[in-house]
Formats: sequence, C-alpha cells, structure tokens
Amino acid sequence: MKKRKTLLIQVGLIIAAFFAALVVAVGTLVYAGTSSIFLNAKNEMIDRDLLRVEKLVEDIQLLPSLIDYWKDHAEDIKRDLTQEEYQAGYKVYEDTGFEPTKEYFDASDDASKLVIAQDNYSYLSVNLNEEQYRFNYTDIYLVDISEENCGYVICHGNGDVIIDRSSLGEQMKIDISGHRALQKMRSGQYNKTEYEIIDNVNGESYYVGYAPIEINGIPKYAVCILYDWSTFRTVLTENLTVMLIVGLTVMAAAGCLLLHYLYRTAIKPVTAIQATVREYIDSKDSGAVAENMDRITQSNEFGALAGDISKLTKEIDRYTKENVKLAGEQQRVATELDLASRIQNGSLPSTFPAYPERSEFDIYASMTPAKEVGGDFYDHFFIDDDHLALVIADVSGKGVPASLFMMSSKILINDRTILGGDPAEVLGFVNERICKRNLLDMFVTVWLGILEISTGKLTCTNAGHEYPIIGSGGRFELLKDKHSMAVGAVPGVKYKSYELQLNKGDTVFVYTDGAAEATNASEEMFGADRITQALNTVPDGSPQELIGTVTKAVNDFVKDAPQFDDLTMLCLKYMGK
Repeated sequence: MKKRKTLLIQVGLIIAAFFAALVVAVGTLVYAGTSSIFLNAKNEMIDRDLLRVEKLVEDIQLLPSLIDYWKDHAEDIKRDLTQEEYQAGYKVYEDTGFEPTKEYFDASDDASKLVIAQDNYSYLSVNLNEEQYRFNYTDIYLVDISEENCGYVICHGNGDVIIDRSSLGEQMKIDISGHRALQKMRSGQYNKTEYEIIDNVNGESYYVGYAPIEINGIPKYAVCILYDWSTFRTVLTENLTVMLIVGLTVMAAAGCLLLHYLYRTAIKPVTAIQATVREYIDSKDSGAVAENMDRITQSNEFGALAGDISKLTKEIDRYTKENVKLAGEQQRVATELDLASRIQNGSLPSTFPAYPERSEFDIYASMTPAKEVGGDFYDHFFIDDDHLALVIADVSGKGVPASLFMMSSKILINDRTILGGDPAEVLGFVNERICKRNLLDMFVTVWLGILEISTGKLTCTNAGHEYPIIGSGGRFELLKDKHSMAVGAVPGVKYKSYELQLNKGDTVFVYTDGAAEATNASEEMFGADRITQALNTVPDGSPQELIGTVTKAVNDFVKDAPQFDDLTMLCLKYMGK
C-alpha cells in the first residue's frame, strides 16, 4: 500500500507540474498575443493621431521663434494681458491680417510679441486638449529635444477643452537620456513614428508614441501621445487571472480523472502483481499466483504482464524440480569422480621416501590433475634387485576418458617391463596392444628409463614425451634426446633406446607438458628453459626440494590463470654405492 501511495503521489505531482506548466505557457502566450494584437491596433490609431497633431503643430508658422519665446517668457505667457497689451495685440492682427511673419514677430515690440506668443500658445493648447479629450489619451505633449539628454515640455493637454497656460514652465525640463525613441530621433536614425513603454516616478507605465518635427531637416521637436499602459495591463492581468483560475480548475478536474484512470488501469494491477510476487517468494505456490493473476482482466500491458508472470512461476517450479533432480545427478557424479580420483591416486606410488632401505638413490614424484581425474601418470618399481624402472607419461585428453586410458596404459607398461627387455622393446609391445583396441584413437607420450643401480647406467626411450633435464656437476641442462612416435598413435612403430651414464650426485628430472606449457594471463608459456632455471637455483637439492622449487616457480608464473593441464614431475638423484 505504501508503494501504491508513493506511485500515486509521484504521478500526481508530475501531472500537476505538467498542467501548471501548460497553464503558465498558455497564459504567457495569451498575454503576449493579446498585448501584441492590442499594440498593433493601438499603433495604427496613435499613428493617425500623431500625424494629425504633428500637422497641427507644423501649421504654426512661427513655431521655432515662438517656442524659444515660450521657454524664455513662461511667466508672461501665464498671466493675463493688460488693456494696453491687448490693444497692441489687436493692432498686430490688423497689420498682418492674422498671419504675422517671423520677420514681423522678430521686429515687434515686447507687447506685440507677447500678444502673438500668448495667442498661439492658447491655440496650440486648445487643439492638444481637444485631441486628448476626443480619444481619451492620458496626455499629449510638445517637447523640445534640441539639447542633448535634455527636453522641455512646451505644451500639453489636460483632458479639458479649455485654454490652459498655467502649467507652462512647471517641471518643464525633463531628462530624456532614458527615452530610447527620443534618443533615436536626436541621432537621426528614426522612423516616421516611434514607440516605447516608459515608467514615471510613481511606478505608472505609459505607452508613448512619438512623431518628430523637423526644422531645416533636423528633428528639433517631437509630438508625444501618452496612453495609460498600466490600466490596460491591469485589465489584461485580471482577465488572464480569471482565465488561469478557470484553466487550473478544469485541468485539476482532468488530472483527478486521469489519476483515477491510471489507478484502475495501471497502479491497481501493478500493486496486485507486486503482492502476488511477494507471496510467491514466501510460498512458492504457482497455483495461487495463477489464481491471483486471472483476476487482473485489464486488456493492456499489465494484463499481459499478469499472464506472463503466471507462466513464469510455473516455469520456475518446473525448472526448480529439474534442478533438484540435476543436483542429485551432479552429486552422484561428483561422488563417483571423487572415488575415481582416489582410485587413480592410489594407483600411483605416493609414499616417500619410496625405498628407505636403499641408499644408492633418492626418488620423488608428484601429480596435480587439472580436473578431478587426469591423464598423466608416473611410476617407479624394481624389475629385480639391481634394476629400477622409471616411467612418466601423458595421455591425450583430460578427464575420465584420459584417466581410464591412463590406467590401462600404466598396467601394460608395468607388466611388460617386469618381463624384461630394454625400454624400446617394452614400448613396442605396449604400442601394438593399445593400437588393436584403440577405438577412440587416443595415445600416450611416454618416457621410460631403466636404471642399473650398481653401475649408474640408465637405458631410456622417449615416445613423443618432453625432453628430460639432467643435473651433473652442479648444473642442470636440457637433454634433447631422440624422440619416437607416441604410444598408441600408429601400429608397427620401432622404438629406439639410448643410454646415459649417471655418476654420483647426478640427477634426472622428467615432467609432462603441464609444466612446460603452463600459461599465464598473457598467454605466455612457462617453457622448459624456465624449468631448467628453477632447478639451477637449488642444484644440490633433494628430489623433493627440486620438485617443490619447480612447482612454486610455475605457480608464481601462472598466478590466477586457470590450470589447463595436469602437472606431473618425477625426479631421481643417483648416489651410487
């Protein structure tokens, strides 16, 4: 149950996060899209109004001169005219026909200039107020941008269609360094109209449109229309909030329905499958599993999984029964192999010193099979009181077949050697006997030596076996004797013997290829040269010491690499009489 709740919570959190991200993304897109649509529509309207106001301002013929006068005589523009000033102004219009020129204005006295300036200011203010009032703008400005980073608000509307000169000069100077559109105009890189969003000191936002007014091709003034962006953004945010609340509510309901559906179609069957698997671990009852899995009827992957688990538990039961039966068979085979190993080891002479009553020689041998039973063997036995037979052999193959072939070969060699004759005659006889019934085409390499104890003469035959190593004069050397065909390979082989003369202290060391071909992890073989080097580290050692030294050298070389062949060695040291 805890797992089920955990999965429900995890899935619920994922769904909630997905829906929340979806709502935020949709809200952002709606906000951006709505703002864009609104601004595009607003731009068209403001463009029209900007151009109209721009033309209205440009129609004032004396504009450059008037703006300088308005800036320098703000207080005079704000006050009411005296009777004398009013009469002087009336005379101006009589003289000029209500259209005074720049030259006339510049040449007029102070009273006439004041009348012309105040009259034009009132005209401009009324028109700006009318535009502002008609289209519900926040304000409309005429700004002097002739100075760098500094602008002057010359005239603006106040929303009422009245003549208003009271604000002239009040906070007239403004910093335009943060007005991107005005800076573009001053740099000469501007469009017919420019737009930007600005914030005032009270944190209120306005969408502002600008139209430049050029004097002699240079933008010296700008008409500015301000639209209350904060109000629009507030309305848009409120509408978007309502939409988000509705969207989240709908998606929450959809998420609950989806969770319920997931619970019925996925989590519930998964929980049932989990509980059944745990029950099976304890009871090992595949019948109960099949019964529980049949209750899961969903026609989806979980229903298929339930059926597969039912089949799997049945297969596990069958496999377990087969394993129990196989384990019994393996135990029987292991027991038989252990018995065969003990029989094989019992057939080899393993008591050392082997002949404590004889002082003419010392002998030692060892065999380590690669498997439970092996194909190597060694032997040593008296033919008569003055002749000692030495045998070391290696049967092709490993395991039980090799061990059986080894036993028969050992018996044949032993029995025939006892009858007399040199090693060549013995191996020739054994070869013919083996070849007659060698159905598996197995063979055995053999080194057979017969030592005449009284003289030290050693008569040997090498039937495809490893070269012996002879120790004499305090040094071991490899003896590359003449090889003959392995026993059992081909019938009719004529084997040849050769003689060695052993002197007091000389040693004969023979071995199987399990020593010479021992391989390390790098697949490098130990080799006969390393065997010789190991023997030369203790040249005066006893046979047991010599075999122990070689065994250690092989193990140090091989390390953790597996043993692939039987490791067998026999060593005789001749003392003489």
